[in-house]
Amino acid sequence: MRKLLNTLFVTTQNAYLAREGDNLLVRVDQETRARFPVHTLEGVVAFGVVNASPPLMHLCMERGVAITFLSENGRFMGSVQGMTRGNVLLRREQYRQADSEPASAAVARNIVASKIANQRAVLLRAVRDHGGTGDASWGEVTAAGDRLRHLAEKVLEE
Repeated sequence: MRKLLNTLFVTTQNAYLAREGDNLLVRVDQETRARFPVHTLEGVVAFGVVNASPPLMHLCMERGVAITFLSENGRFMGSVQGMTRGNVLLRREQYRQADSEPASAAVARNIVASKIANQRAVLLRAVRDHGGTGDASWGEVTAAGDRLRHLAEKVLEE
């Protein structure tokens, strides 16, 4: 089944989150109010007095489902999540590149040029989809697209 990046928000006070098989149960006063398969969740956010069982926390950590605890007013109290995956060597190189002014400038140039190119594409799409052939105002839009193309090329040259 495809994970839809769903987040479960629990706002009922004195709720208890428990595990039953591969399901998360929401219990209030010993009564099961809701049941969710853990594989359909990306995260659980608990507001106020909401407790979670250790077996449920273990299941969520194994499956990559973060449990976040907030106060009733939304102040962050803590979270439980599983192992963080990542490439340490890649991350170190990214930090080195961020500290290097020439490397950072090259990345920034590419970002700016891409944003200019995207805006040009938006203008040209508008001309293609809605523009009239003899209308002078659409000619101005097309000319603006040409100026954006030159500007993007200039940004990449520097």
